[in-house]
Amino acid sequence: MQEIVYHANYEHENSYWWFIARNEILKQVVKSFCDLNQNKNLLDVGCGTGGFASTMLSECNVIGIDTSQIALDYSKKRGLTNLHNTLLKDFDKSIYNKIDVITFLDVIEHIEDDEAVVKEAYNLLDSGSYLIASVPAYQWLWSKHDEIHMHYRRYSKREFEKVFKNAGFKVMYSSYFNSILFFPAALMRFIEKITQKDNKKDSPIDEVPNFINKLFTFIFRLEKKWIPKVKIPFGLSIVLVVKKI
Repeated sequence: MQEIVYHANYEHENSYWWFIARNEILKQVVKSFCDLNQNKNLLDVGCGTGGFASTMLSECNVIGIDTSQIALDYSKKRGLTNLHNTLLKDFDKSIYNKIDVITFLDVIEHIEDDEAVVKEAYNLLDSGSYLIASVPAYQWLWSKHDEIHMHYRRYSKREFEKVFKNAGFKVMYSSYFNSILFFPAALMRFIEKITQKDNKKDSPIDEVPNFINKLFTFIFRLEKKWIPKVKIPFGLSIVLVVKKI
């Protein structure tokens, strides 16, 4: 990602509606499927500035890897200590004996060869271990935001599941989420493309007034009542839980 994205993420992760609700929902998904305690190791691949990983510190032993030293320095400020500047394929699992859970949260869309990195994750895990991943949905929603964040693609749920099935994983749960705000967001993207306003964007975060931020946080948080109990048929993002059998 561009350096500006790390600075913006660190500044907004504890206050911006998307980060707040998304991290709460994904934490709920992890806890629903994984039996966690402080003796279990969770590897957050592409941990970024530690926004999600730091929320898991009370649940298990958290390990973060990223290829950006800027991101890792921010993660340290959030209290993370088990940090490694490395690619997944070069990560030394023996340091921690066993990895019980891997998280790929809004990471795989940044990787050119998505199937290769998912296969690396499969090889790293023992049988019975879980992987939880999230990505932005629908290629037709592609915008300048994706370019600023250096995405290679967006996914449909079927496409995303296929990447993991091809690696050997069993899909335990998959769903779209951030669905309530889907239609206004899609309409806004369409209008911005028609008016070419999208081309003028240069900020990684679409800042909103405080009352809108609170409203969006409340709306997005409502999906905690559904996920992972039900599967939502559409949304701005996809969450996937897979298991190595």
